[in-house]
Amino acid sequence: MPVQASTVSASRYVLPGMADLNNGAANFHSDIRIFNGGATSATVNLTYYPQGNTAGAKTATPITIPAGQVKAVDNVLPTLFGTTASGGSIVMTTDGNTSLVATGRTYSIAANNGTFGQFIPAVSPSEGVGLGDRALQVLQLEQSRSFRSNLGLAELSGNPARVRIIVTLPDSKVSPVLETDLPANGFLQFTSILSQLLGPGTDTYNARASVEVISGSGRITAYGSVIDGDTQDPTYVPSQ
Repeated sequence: MPVQASTVSASRYVLPGMADLNNGAANFHSDIRIFNGGATSATVNLTYYPQGNTAGAKTATPITIPAGQVKAVDNVLPTLFGTTASGGSIVMTTDGNTSLVATGRTYSIAANNGTFGQFIPAVSPSEGVGLGDRALQVLQLEQSRSFRSNLGLAELSGNPARVRIIVTLPDSKVSPVLETDLPANGFLQFTSILSQLLGPGTDTYNARASVEVISGSGRITAYGSVIDGDTQDPTYVPSQ
């Protein structure tokens, strides 16, 4: 998604869905790029929060990025944080407002050394939603032999939030509901979210997930990841 850097002004950015995992059947790695679109250099502090264990957060040596330049970090979790066999989110902070544009690419390496994966943009707290704000919508979710869908959540502001997820199914009068607590800086990904809510073996096409904060002072973002059942290639679906 294109970004006009001159309109970006924040001191906090969150990259969800970062990973370094190899379970034998699949492997995941994440590369990141951080562009400083401001007129002066920016010093960026980076903290990694693993899924389900914010107390296990790890910090990296701060990175200084000159104006107009891009900092590239490949395989970011072991490179900056010395972390493997983990997945979560990276929180980037600066002392004052900056014009950073950050993206991550989480991908797998195939047997022929080619890669397949998805790009994930960083999100600032102002781009997320909090208590009393409208729900975020994640479209085009599917659970079938051809595709499965994951749903990712990340807390953006450093405050806890309770989140309600409502899945709207085509031609159905029933909408499954799931509520969960997201700790400050927390990251959570539901694998095959439709199977979790509807039960395995239930084919579902063109579903929509609504995600909203129902209590707490945190702010959240959400995304979908729709994964091809044959190639295991994921497609990132931003919330809107």
